[in-house]
Order: sequence, then C-alpha cells, then structure tokens
Amino acid sequence: MPGAASCRSAGCQSTDAYFAPEVSATAPSAIRSDIGRLLFPRSAALVGLSERSGPEVVNNVLGHDITVIGVHPRVRNVGGLECVPTIADVSPAPDLAFMLVGHRHVEAAFEDALAAGVRAFVMPGLGNEAGAEGPAIARRIAARAQEAGAMVVGPNCMGVAVPNAASFWIGTIDRSFSAGQVATVVQSGSIGEALVAVGPRIGYRCVVSSGGELATDVADYCAFFAADAGTRAVGLFLESVRRPDEFARALAMLGEANKPVACLKVGRSAGGARAVLAHSGAAVGSDVAFSALLRAYGVIEVEDYPDLIEVLDVLGRKRRPIGRRLGGVTNSGGEGALLADHADAAGLAFNPLSSDLAMRLSSEFPNYTAPQNPVDAWAIESVERIFPRTLQVMADSGEFDILVTQVDESPFLGGPEVDNAVLTLRALADAVEGTPIFPALTSVQASDAPASVARLAQERDVVVLRGSRNGMRALAAVAGWKARRPPDAAAGHSFDVSALLKVGAMPEYESGAILERIGVRVARRRRALTPEAAGRASAELGFPVVVKRDGPAHKSRTGGVVLGLQDEAAVRRAAERVGAPVLVADHVSRGVEVFCGMSRDPEIGPVLVVGLGGDLAESLPGKVACLAPVSLEEARRMVTDATIVSRALQPAAVDSVANVIVAIGMLAIANPSIAAVDVNPLVVGERDAIAVDALVVVERSNA
Repeated sequence: MPGAASCRSAGCQSTDAYFAPEVSATAPSAIRSDIGRLLFPRSAALVGLSERSGPEVVNNVLGHDITVIGVHPRVRNVGGLECVPTIADVSPAPDLAFMLVGHRHVEAAFEDALAAGVRAFVMPGLGNEAGAEGPAIARRIAARAQEAGAMVVGPNCMGVAVPNAASFWIGTIDRSFSAGQVATVVQSGSIGEALVAVGPRIGYRCVVSSGGELATDVADYCAFFAADAGTRAVGLFLESVRRPDEFARALAMLGEANKPVACLKVGRSAGGARAVLAHSGAAVGSDVAFSALLRAYGVIEVEDYPDLIEVLDVLGRKRRPIGRRLGGVTNSGGEGALLADHADAAGLAFNPLSSDLAMRLSSEFPNYTAPQNPVDAWAIESVERIFPRTLQVMADSGEFDILVTQVDESPFLGGPEVDNAVLTLRALADAVEGTPIFPALTSVQASDAPASVARLAQERDVVVLRGSRNGMRALAAVAGWKARRPPDAAAGHSFDVSALLKVGAMPEYESGAILERIGVRVARRRRALTPEAAGRASAELGFPVVVKRDGPAHKSRTGGVVLGLQDEAAVRRAAERVGAPVLVADHVSRGVEVFCGMSRDPEIGPVLVVGLGGDLAESLPGKVACLAPVSLEEARRMVTDATIVSRALQPAAVDSVANVIVAIGMLAIANPSIAAVDVNPLVVGERDAIAVDALVVVERSNA
C-alpha cells in the first residue's frame, strides 16, 4: 500500500505501535462485504434482556419493521417484548444478536449464538467492568469470530443507532435524532452519544460506536458505506487504526464513490496517547504519519469535536460548495471584518466585488457608496428590502460559489431579532434557489439558533453554522472537495539510484549527488581532504563560500559549519578548525529556508513533509505531510497548505518547492531501502530552489 511515515527531521516517532492493537491481532485481512446485516438487520435477538437492561434498550427496537425477541432463561416478557429461554429457541436464526450479558457469561452466550447460526453481533460489554479478565476474554472471542466468519460491533461500545429504525443502542435516543445520508463510525462511546444528541441539524444514515473492534473495524464499515446508496458522506472519530492497508483501500473506495470523509483523530499528545492506550489497548504513534495517510485520500481532517459537527453539517446538505469563491452579507461592519479575518485564517477569502457588481448594488441602493465583500447591509434601507435584494443581486452575479449571511443567532434573542433572522434566512434560500451556490447562515454566537430559524433552515436546506470561526473553518474544509488517490507508484522507476546508495547515514556530498541524480538543484560544492585543498576549491568556486564538515547530520549544531568566507586564507583556517574531510560550497544566502523530507514507516511506507527550514525545523509548527508518491498538483497543495511557508514565498516559487517534493517521493518509491531523506535547508528564491544541505539514510541495500 502507498503509505505514510513519520519524518525524522519533523520530530516524529514510529507508527509501529499505533497499528498494533492488542485484541484484534486475529482480524481478517479482507474487507467485509456483508456489513448491512450487522447495521440494518431484519431480525434480532436481545440476549440477556432483563428489567435491569433499562427501558431504553427495548424502546430503541420496538415499533419498527423488524422481528425482535428477547432471550432469558427465566423471564418471559420485558417491557412488552416476548422472551424465550435460549437463542436456539429462536427460529429461524436471527440476523443479529444484541449481547446484553455480563462479561462472565458473554463467551458462553456468544458460542450459543454461533451454534444457532447467528453471525452478526452487537457487544456493548467487556469494558472497564470486566477488569483484568476483559482483554483475555476479548482475544478469545476475536479468535472465534474469525473462525466462524462473524461480525461484531464492539466490545465496549454503545452499539448502532439508526434513525427511524431499530437501534441496538444502550443509551437514550431522542426523537430529534434525524435521518439523512451521513454515516459515522466512532471508537468512543461517549462521542457516539454526543453525535446522537446533536438534534435535527445532522441527518444520519447511522451512528456506529465501534468500540474495541475485535472482529469488525473501521475499514469494514467504510468499505460498506462506499457502496451503500443511503450514504453520501462519512464521519470518523478514531483512536487507532487496526488494519492500515484495508483502511487505505476503504478510503480509496469512498473517494471513487465521490463520498467525502471527515475525521477527528485523538491521541496527538503524549497524554492523549496514554489515554487511548488505556482505553482501547492500541498505542498511538506519529500524528504526522496518520495525517499524511488521511491527506493522500482526500480525507477532511479536523482538530476538535465542534469542527467535526460543523463539517458534517455542511456535508449532510443536498448540495456542496463546488468552489471557494466566497460572498457575504452581514448586519454589522465589525462582524463582517471578523468574518473576513476568520475566512482568511481558514484559507478562504472574500474577494473584492467586481466593478460591475458594486455598481449594480450602488445603483439600486445609493447608500451603498463603496460596497465591499462581505457587504455591510445594516441601515442601508429597511431590513425587509435590503437583505433580500442584496442577496439576490449577489447570487445573480455568478461571482460566488458560497453565499454567507451573518445574523444574530441565539435561543435567547428577542422577537424582532428572531424575525430579522428568519427574514434573512428566507431571503438567502430564495436567492440561491435553482443555482449551484451553497448557502450558509453564520453568527458570532456559537450557540443554537432560535427554534423558528432552525426549523426554516431544515426546510430550506440551509446550513446554520455555530460561530464565525467554526463556520469559516467548516466551509474551507469542504469547499471544492475532490477525491484524491496517490498516483501510480510505478512512475518512480526512473529514480532508481541503487548504485549510489550506502547503508547508514550517508555523508552530505554523496547525499547531494543522489538529489542531483533525481533532478534537484544542489549548491555547487567540492570535497577537500586537506585545508590546502579546501583553499584551492574555494578559488574555483568563487567567493563567498561555506566550509562544513562532510558528515551526515547536525553539523551546524556542533560547530561544523563556517559561513561567509571571503578568501582562501579564511577557508584554510576554517577547514583546520572544522576538521577534514570538508565540503567547500557556494554560500547561498538569499531566499526562504524550507525543509523538505521523507521518512519511511515499516507499516505504511514513506511520508513526505514540508515546512520551514533551518536549525529549528523540528520544532517549528505548520508542517504538512502526505503519502508518497504525490502528483505535482498535490505537492503544490502541500506547499500552499503549509501557510507559514507559502506566505513567505513568491507565488512563482511554489512550483520549485513542489518539484522537489515530487522528486523525493518518487525516489522513496523507487528505492525501498532509503529510510529517510532530509533537504534542510532548501533555499528558495523568486523562481528557483537550491538544496544547501542534504541527508539520505539507507537501512539496507535495495531488494
């Protein structure tokens, strides 16, 4: 599988443990194709149902088009649901068994169900209540599930919640839990509860609380959703990934089906990783590597739960933002400025209105003396006229892919303010009707909208975003989304440099030769074995020059680099101080210092990273990573998304960095023995880029 790895110069760690869970070591390698029977069964048995199970368990399954029966050795009716003594008494065998028994009895009950012909299970138990026995029980059940070809949601989960259908869920499901086309998989039961409780703003295909994933994992669910006609988008809350190869395949399937995925992955910090390990038995490795895997397949990665909700709210709409041209109308100049600031920070922009559009607004409303985007419509004319007409004129202009209107949004607003919000919302929906423009209502208040606003928004399919910052981040994440897939790795064959490779951390001179072989421009340099030879080399190159130890790494930190030398005598002295052999190289000083690197993870392969360069590259924020290989288009996106880098570069220089990223990616694919590549710094001028220092690490000879 094309893979991700942690970049050593980016300060990342191996992902070995992240992809090595404890209880699912026996997980099958193939992706399941029959998950529908697990999520949407036609018949089910509630094994171990009793009064102690709670009324919500029965309430969640009754009243739907499904055959359900309880199983208990002594009880014959629970909450109006008939019970039989054993699952063998259920004929024909149910599609699914909802395992409501304690950890001391779950193995025997599981075996009984298998013997009766059941092959789909929801298993909420085997969490903390099982104590030290839990992991061993889970391993044994996992082994039996694989032998029998059984599917299991769980253990240690809430179950499966499906709007307007039977839900095998141990919590309360409110009537506001709405049907739609967003399918979600969460490895945290409490996050599952939170998703179920968001009210009607998100329409769900289902919420799967997958828990410990001992037999059926996120890859299986994603593959099913890729083929499921009822799913349009997918949301994930992940602590770990059990099978990275199959997960990547499932993401590719979702992309091919044009179904975007939003993912919140936890365990980024040391404390978060420890919490995940304690919770799920799966250790978390490099955050950079996992982000690279997601990015390669076009997954929208978010940083927090509110961001996930906002993005899923946008993805759940009947239309999506097809581009990034943003227009806005606000009821406050200050709020408009705040909205523009948040849009810019998120990577969107309110571009200036065309002169024609500005003239049309001013001619219709003379008080628009110099309308800007976003347009401040407050007090220009009556609310009843100014907002509908301004929005209509902007929608008719053809200049926007997204049209945003910012209003006061709070359940505690007074009557007139609520009326204004309703009027504005209706005007926005009317203005974009019959167009591909995506409508969005935002507010400075990150709270729920008044009930009348929320109802109308649902009726007119207008997304109501909570807070200017969250709203702009969500729109930026989804705007213009396109499925991605890593390019064909076979394209890297021309980058085979086997003859130049030596096991270990290669000296800079030899590392630079490898970069030159793949088309990367490297600063002119000469290797010198004596101070006298260094002086002669400097005269050949011309001044100023740099003298540095021809070692593999971290020369500047150990006094191994002397800059800006202007004559042969200074070069000889520097060479004596640094210690032979040395490199004498052109002093490249004018430009932005960028870091480009690659490191190979043993599980999922090479990942590319770009960020600001220099001695502090490891600790600087804003790095962007992606699986190798990458296309030139994706490499450009990497540079652009590394905003600290892209804002420092001239626009014409982006391609010079992108070409280096592409070349390193192809080098990694063609030479599996290369464990890491560091180009730091890559000095980028107005139109070109020169590698000033390089490191290639080889673990073994090419196979």
